[in-house]
Amino acid sequence: MSKPIVMTTSAWGNILERIKKNENPSVYLSRTKMKHVLGFTVREHTEYQYHVSTHNSFDTASHVFTIRLDFYDEQKRTMFLLKYGNGQN
Repeated sequence: MSKPIVMTTSAWGNILERIKKNENPSVYLSRTKMKHVLGFTVREHTEYQYHVSTHNSFDTASHVFTIRLDFYDEQKRTMFLLKYGNGQN
């Protein structure tokens, strides 16, 4: 398995809309079929991120939500990148 593609939830929403136009619903609604047809599965990821402030004596923290696409086929990963970009939109 290769390194996952990381993107914002809004970037994934845009890509998913494009996938919905090109694929049958069974492809994007079933993880097994998505893995077989598109070569990846979708994973939601949450990180707890600390923010160090130079002006205050205390730090703040927040949750950062991202989408991870875990690829199982390198050729399909390449095709995804050619078709949809790297998801950094």
